[in-house]
Amino acid sequence: MGPSELLESSTVAAFDLSARGHDRFAVDSSPAMGAVLVQRAGLRDGEHVLEVRCGRGSTLLAALDAVGENGSVMGVDHRPGMVQLAGARVRARHWNGSDVRLDDAGKPNFQPGSFDVVLADLMIVQLSDPAAALRHYATLLRPAGRIAFSTVAAPDPAFTRALAAIGRFAPEVGARRGPFHDEASIRGFVTGHGYERVVITEDVREIRFRDPEHWLEWVWANGGRDLLARVPAGHLPRARAAAFAEIEAARSSEGDLVLATEVRFTVAEPRSPAHV
Repeated sequence: MGPSELLESSTVAAFDLSARGHDRFAVDSSPAMGAVLVQRAGLRDGEHVLEVRCGRGSTLLAALDAVGENGSVMGVDHRPGMVQLAGARVRARHWNGSDVRLDDAGKPNFQPGSFDVVLADLMIVQLSDPAAALRHYATLLRPAGRIAFSTVAAPDPAFTRALAAIGRFAPEVGARRGPFHDEASIRGFVTGHGYERVVITEDVREIRFRDPEHWLEWVWANGGRDLLARVPAGHLPRARAAAFAEIEAARSSEGDLVLATEVRFTVAEPRSPAHV
């Protein structure tokens, strides 16, 4: 399996951290991709926004700034700890009608036509059935509504080489390419499941880690456990050493590790009835 296939295969596992666990693996990222996603979505004053799998709520807060007092945001997440944390952050802003609740990110339970925008930050690829999710999101959108989601376009080369180093110690598995590995695939997938007027742009996300141990903990917490769990226990020390040797290429002059990841932003509108 090549590095790109290995990377995609290792990052499809669902996140299942509590808020406390997520804090343990928290990293610094700049620019904040949630804010960039909000900007690419073109949120306007007075709009009503849903974010699926909202995590700690950073994107929700950026969305609140964009929609103003006349708008609202609703977040859903399947992890009670995240719902509690993000909900507290949103409610602390005292915006009427805004909240976070426990729900299925793939099929959140809202009335049709409840929202102007659905946001999904780096989570579409982790759903068990993204096609069904996209079709469901379309039903939640009002006329002229839109979906905006982000996906990884290209990981930092050091990150790819480090995962490939671990993969040399793991049993081979079939690659899971999915529909999000390039712009043409995304465009075809989105239009094939009920959307039109697709706009795709890119930006770069920098993620900072204290040291290789911090990076490895983050990989385990954020989808890489599927890969790491396949490494036989007796090979783990060598796999770890090999990965650490590769990730050192990301060492900055300040002493931390800095990984630059290209991220794609896709914005699309549900297909109008005349075009269905």
